[in-house]
Amino acid sequence: MWLPSDDPIEKVYGNKLEKENIPLLGYIRVLNDDYESIIFINKNLIVGAWNLNAGTLNEFYENDAMEKIKIESESIIEIYETSEKLFTTVLELNEECKLSLPLSVDMFWDKIGFKSIDSREKLLSRYRISEPSENDLESLISGYKGG
Repeated sequence: MWLPSDDPIEKVYGNKLEKENIPLLGYIRVLNDDYESIIFINKNLIVGAWNLNAGTLNEFYENDAMEKIKIESESIIEIYETSEKLFTTVLELNEECKLSLPLSVDMFWDKIGFKSIDSREKLLSRYRISEPSENDLESLISGYKGG
């Protein structure tokens, strides 16, 4: 496996990867105690995958690698973004990792079973819930006491 030695643009611990963090062009490295996985991403499509079992030193490529990828609570996820030229070079040097048919990131997301952990603000805005103001709370309290 040949990869450039740049630092990741982001490092995530556990399975708290957000879809917004997935690069448009680059790769994601998933590290666990038992294995390491690389997922190559090009414009919302997974175009390559690699997996190494640390115990047996068995390497898996393409679809076999995709089947082995697990993101668990103790995972370390490194996110790398590349230029188009570097991405093409990396994929050519790792030719054996290319998937025969690209897989959408959304399909992978569903397979892994990520439960999106949205922030409170995101949830409130998604469901158009506005937080009560101080005046709203005061009128509720005074109405409760008076009733």
